[in-house]
Order: sequence, then C-alpha cells, then structure tokens
Amino acid sequence: MKNATIYAVVLCLITWAAAAIFASVTGFSGAQSDLGGLLGYNIFAACCMFLPAAVALLMRPLLGKAKCAQKCTTQYSSMLRFRPRWSWLVAAVVAAVSVFLSIGLSGLFVPVMSFKEGTVALMTSSGATPEMVAQSMGPLGNMPSWVMLLATIMSGIFAGVTINALFAFGEEYGWRYFMVGELAAKKFLPASLFIGAVWGIWHSPLILLFGHNYPNDRAWGVAMMVLFCIVGGIVELYFVLKSGSVWPAVFIHGTINALAGVALIMMPNQSPLLYGMTGVAGIASLTVVALLLLIYDRFVSRDNIFGSTLGASLERNSK
Repeated sequence: MKNATIYAVVLCLITWAAAAIFASVTGFSGAQSDLGGLLGYNIFAACCMFLPAAVALLMRPLLGKAKCAQKCTTQYSSMLRFRPRWSWLVAAVVAAVSVFLSIGLSGLFVPVMSFKEGTVALMTSSGATPEMVAQSMGPLGNMPSWVMLLATIMSGIFAGVTINALFAFGEEYGWRYFMVGELAAKKFLPASLFIGAVWGIWHSPLILLFGHNYPNDRAWGVAMMVLFCIVGGIVELYFVLKSGSVWPAVFIHGTINALAGVALIMMPNQSPLLYGMTGVAGIASLTVVALLLLIYDRFVSRDNIFGSTLGASLERNSK
C-alpha cells in the first residue's frame, strides 16, 4: 500500500506540473475554439496518457527492494503477455454496451436524436450551411441512421482494440498492472476503490485547467470523474483478474474513449455532468454492469473474484 500511495502522489504532482507548464506556455484554458489550440491540447492530453506508465517504469528501480515491487516485476509479469483470448473481445463489447446503455438511460429524461439527425445538428451548430452539410455527409446522407450508428459502433470497437489501445495502455500499465501488483495483498473492493479514486483524481488538472469533458462545470467535473473512474475501475479490474491480463482493461478503456463522443452527437447541448458516458447516466450504466459481473462471479462462475485478494485471483487465472 505504501508504494502504491507514493506512486499516486508522485504521478499526480508530475501531471499537475506538466499541465501548469502547458497552460502557461500556450495560454490554452479550454475556452478557445480555434483548431490550432484544440489540436495542441489534444496532443498534450494524448501524451499525458503515457505518464502513468512512464512514472511506474521510473519508480520501479527506486522501489525494487520492496517485496511488492519484486512481485510485480516477476510473479505478475505474465499480465503483460499479449495472448488474445475471447474474454478480451467480450470486454470491448461490454464497454460499447455500457456507452449505449448510458445513452438509453439519458433518453428517459432528455430527447435523444437519431445518429444522423444528431450529426447534422452538430454540424449546423458549428456554422455549416445545408450545402456544406450535404457535401460533408456525401453518400452517408443516403444511409439509414441505424446503419450509420452500427458502422460507428463497429469502428469504435476496432479503434478501441487498435490505435486507442496504444494510448490506453499508457494509463493501464500504471492503474491495472503496476498498482495491482503493489496492492496484491488487498481484497478486490478496497483495491478497486483506491485505484479508481487515484485514476479519477489524476484527471483533475486537465479538468480544472482545461475543462476536459466538463467545460462548464469544472469543480463538479472532478467529483464526477472520480465516481466514473471508481465504478469503471471495478469493471476493468474484474476483467483483468478474470483473465490474468491487463489487456481487457486496455480494450475497455480504448473502446469507451472511442465511443463516448456518440452521446455528444445524439444528445447535443446536454449537461455532461448528467448525460452521456462521463455523467450520472454513464456511472449508472457502469454500476449496472458491475452488479451483473458480481452476480456472475458469485452464482455462475463461482470464481469469487469480488471476495478474494488481487494476488489470489491472479495466481488462479494467469496460468
């Protein structure tokens, strides 16, 4: 626990320093709408995703004499092996289902447009004329909305297990590999709560300084991100321990990042604190998934991952 806490503090301090330097040098605050500023920020945010891995790799020699650190580098190194299993694809599909469940829950309270209507509305609100919209849509304009949505889902899952996975791995190496090894003696729930809380707090400089995901509700956005990461972390950690591999968490993370923007299209101008994947609706959808996994774990598979220590589950499932 001590090593995990040191890692969390050092990582958050480094991330705050990097964000403060970026804000000072570029003057970007999240209010700008120019393409140059947005592109620069997106590149910076993408680079930040590699900080958890970089800090873990730098700190490992410093913690190398510790018992937990040695376990993480030897006994649990199999978590990094890339040996595709069906459970990895299941994890990505579960992530996609969670995103669209959040949209369905949002639809109980606010109007939800079809994917095509939302795309046109979003382009129009950005200043595009009907002619520009028609030109941009091209042949897609003649497709049924459900076909466009299905294509988006499939491409989102593909992106989630390919290019998005590259960036997600930068985070998950820290969250669901390094920290899992350091917390191997802890039981599932306290470990997942700690990892999820650190994961959410780590986002705080991006939210407070740049409005990441929550441009108009930054302080509340930090609290919402912490809740989202705690519940999402429960789902990710279950798949990690079930498979004995970090890769399902990578694919869940990458797929959610790829598809979360669909809510912005189908529910334009709604509060991200309440609706979409990073709002109350997303937290509710992930809670439903986590409860289903708990039921499956207790009464179907009987693995008792939720009641075991992380180390016990990994030793049982990583062979």
